[in-house]
Amino acid sequence: MKTRLRTLTVAAVVALSTVSLQGLPQASAATDTFAFGVSAGGTRISAVGTTVTSDLTAESSLIGRSPASTSNQVASVRVGTLAQVGAVNTDAAAVSSGNGFATTAHARTANISLLNGAIKASAVDTTSKAESKSDVTPTASNHTEFVGLTIAGKKYPVNVPANTGVTIPGLAQVTLNASSIEIDGETVVGQGAGLYVTLLKAFNGVAAGAVIVLNPTYAVVVPTTDQDGGLQLGGGGQGAYAYAHVGDEVEAETGQIGRKTMPPRGTNGQTLSNTTAKVNVQGLLTAKAIESTVNGTSVPALSEATATSTITELRLFPSLLSSGVITATAIGSKSHVRVDDGTPVTEGSLQFINLKIAGKAIPVDVAPNTTLHVAGLGKVVINEQKEIRAPGFGHAFRVIALHITLDTARAGLPVGAEIELGHSYAVAFG
Repeated sequence: MKTRLRTLTVAAVVALSTVSLQGLPQASAATDTFAFGVSAGGTRISAVGTTVTSDLTAESSLIGRSPASTSNQVASVRVGTLAQVGAVNTDAAAVSSGNGFATTAHARTANISLLNGAIKASAVDTTSKAESKSDVTPTASNHTEFVGLTIAGKKYPVNVPANTGVTIPGLAQVTLNASSIEIDGETVVGQGAGLYVTLLKAFNGVAAGAVIVLNPTYAVVVPTTDQDGGLQLGGGGQGAYAYAHVGDEVEAETGQIGRKTMPPRGTNGQTLSNTTAKVNVQGLLTAKAIESTVNGTSVPALSEATATSTITELRLFPSLLSSGVITATAIGSKSHVRVDDGTPVTEGSLQFINLKIAGKAIPVDVAPNTTLHVAGLGKVVINEQKEIRAPGFGHAFRVIALHITLDTARAGLPVGAEIELGHSYAVAFG
């Protein structure tokens, strides 16, 4: 499976972050011996040479040295005729296990139709686990269960052997219950996927070689090592997130769309991106594309993290009578943290083209944390910025291009629901 699933090495506990969207995590009991990384998503699609890309949808991810858990969900995913998926639910968790960790990444997708119906399933459920602690042999596992799976009209059972290959003649190569396990000393990696599909020829304008991954899951536990110099980094960006939480209950939530997170040791100065094309959340928003990027450097004299998130052709609450209550040709944010020889610098900015709110053009020099009250919509904060400095623990900066709190129920969201657009945050720990 190494030719089909990228091996997740110690240096590639990437696209994971412990930083909550509310700022730095709280200090808690932790182990200094092991660290973990966990990630799960509903779909990942890559069509080389085209604009058809859709990185981890409904991503749940964690990395750190303290027990933690997280979850995410979206109502549906659609990428042309390549993939139509109903509800996606993911979760990731790490619990203490002796002086190490036991990690779990889980993804469940429903009502799946891939390649215009050539592959169908009522539900696909994938779990990856990895556990490592001192003096005990590390373990890992990956497993997928299928409900109502058919490929080219042939039915498949709930359980199939790992890495079962199926060919749809002249169309695609499929791997079911994809699984890769790597153990090296005390380092353990479990990497799975429910379905791994590669096009054998062009399909509806998408070139051969395009890849669809359903339920990609990763679970990693590694021994920690002393790092000379550079700080651990965190943060990331996401294009859109709408939610309504009442106490501990989720009343409504879109999931975090177009998310990209910073690897803990940076990116060696290279920019990593997540581009999601043609976003359409029925009645809530449409966008031509969402792109989030991270760039990080962590060396003895310098620790630097930069994150961005940009939305093009934004339409919020579009209708037959209006292109949207809020529209923009492009809008996004940038967050930056730099610690140079112990001296921290934190900053952020808003960028936009043709931003209009309730028909009113917003000036390009709008001040940070500008608040508008829009009749029939609610409170809109433009260029929301927050700096967090916790000497000895970390420094962070966050920018949300637009942060809306509804005072009127809209698109299935109740009064009090919040919508975040163009969210970026950058962190340097220590």
